[in-house]
Amino acid sequence: MDRGVLVKDTHGSTIRIAPPLVISKEDLDWGLDQLRDVLAD
Repeated sequence: MDRGVLVKDTHGSTIRIAPPLVISKEDLDWGLDQLRDVLAD
């Protein structure tokens, strides 16, 4: 949330990512970069 991306945890060790049906490649890449950074921390 602090990075501008909202995800939902499900069943303990699974993260649900639900981007809009229409999303630009740039927005998708940005979101994945944010997720990578959080997981690397």
